[in-house]
Amino acid sequence: MMTTPGASRRARFPFLEVSGLVMILAATLLLVVQLSSFSAARQRMPGGLVMAGVPVSGLSREEAQAYVEQVYGTPITVMYGDQEIRLDPAEVGLRVNSEAMLSRADELRTEGTFWSGFWDYLWRRPQGEINVDLQVEYSEELLRAWLADVAARYDRPPQPARPVLETLSFEPGQPGYTLDQEASFELIDAALRRPVNRTVSLVIEESEAPQPTLETLQTLLVQYLTSEEFEGVASIYVIDLQNGDEMDLEVDLRQGNPIYLDCDVAYASTSTMKIPIMVEYFRYLDWIPAGNQYEILMGTMTLSSNLHANLMMREIGGGDIQRGVEIVRNSMQYLGLKNTFIVAPYDEEDPPEYFSTPAREAARAGTCVNTRPDPYMQTTSDDLAMLLDMIYQCAEFGGGGLIAAYPDEITPTECQMMLDVMAQNDEGVLIMAGVPPETKVSHKHGWTYDTHADAGVVFTPGGDYVLTMFLWEDVDWLDILVSFPLMEDISAITFNYFNPDLINVPRRGLGIED
Repeated sequence: MMTTPGASRRARFPFLEVSGLVMILAATLLLVVQLSSFSAARQRMPGGLVMAGVPVSGLSREEAQAYVEQVYGTPITVMYGDQEIRLDPAEVGLRVNSEAMLSRADELRTEGTFWSGFWDYLWRRPQGEINVDLQVEYSEELLRAWLADVAARYDRPPQPARPVLETLSFEPGQPGYTLDQEASFELIDAALRRPVNRTVSLVIEESEAPQPTLETLQTLLVQYLTSEEFEGVASIYVIDLQNGDEMDLEVDLRQGNPIYLDCDVAYASTSTMKIPIMVEYFRYLDWIPAGNQYEILMGTMTLSSNLHANLMMREIGGGDIQRGVEIVRNSMQYLGLKNTFIVAPYDEEDPPEYFSTPAREAARAGTCVNTRPDPYMQTTSDDLAMLLDMIYQCAEFGGGGLIAAYPDEITPTECQMMLDVMAQNDEGVLIMAGVPPETKVSHKHGWTYDTHADAGVVFTPGGDYVLTMFLWEDVDWLDILVSFPLMEDISAITFNYFNPDLINVPRRGLGIED
């Protein structure tokens, strides 16, 4: 049977055309879906985005903002030693500028053309890490105030040494620790700017126990004199021969309460003037004293003989005692002892010539206490201390003011002999009574009716020192039962200052000749 060509064409289905159309529709639909998905993805944080150290890829803008603010709003753990303290960033006004950071993230998110980004999206090409820097601000003033409050609550500053009147000694200071606020500020600042490891160990400075100072010594001396109800004027000078530190105490206790004097009180030098005479005697001699000269020296310094002192000045003056007096006086002025003078030999009864010194003029003018000192010879506690320091520096180190002033006339050997001679002045009271019996004390004492004094170099295990002291009362006669115990305890307090492990020094009695 024969078929017609038209019938054959009507019977065939257009498979290829339909299939192509379907594929076009499917591809179009897939493209639309992918475009929609890509557009939605572009509305979220891109992969690999790290904002202020916080990974936010895939989050919406609002979610990323909340997450970053949550991380940086977490309290900082602050350690003061083993004490844990919390610092809420809000306490210091911390504010994360998330808007600016998100704007930067938006710029990074929309960088490049839409279609190039879509092409990378279709091929699932991984995106590299993108970092947005932190933008944050807070109040430095509030943080410093917070640190100051922490310091006020937790610091334990070292406690200074304390004078103990009951034992005439000193209680050691206590160690302590304090917050280094500036260094700690820098650490907290760094912690506030990082999303993790938000724990800070504050910088703590430990301090050793403070040792007593000469100011502490002065405090105890004044407390002691006040407690003993001494009703006079005291001048005490101490030189630490290890470091040259000095304590100069001039105090008026006549009213009961101590009045600190800003002046040098002039005193009758009495037998303490024999120290300057001895120095000048050694300068005069071209050899070490021996025989009769040694006996004169020992009589002057250990027996406190006025006769022997006058013999020394006569020899210094080449047979003219008044010239010897002038040489001694001029030498002391040349050495810088501006308030020390002698205008006549011992036991002179003729009216003396007037010699002016700063201390004497201050007393006459009423700007310093007037002890009505001996018009024949005067000194001050600091002048004698200075001279003893010169002798010590000369003997121990071959230097100091004495050698500088008289380089060809005084030797270290002679200075050592001066100290050794004064150490034989073993009367057993005053400075000596306040130190252990085996302690070497090179000193010279002296007194008149209203003034008692002692001046010396004390050699101790805790360090050598100079101690000079004058006590004066406005009385007809200063009782040694009042002055001697005071001066012995002044010596003991000073010894205990330099030797904190050796206290409770015994006294040695009251008998003495001058």
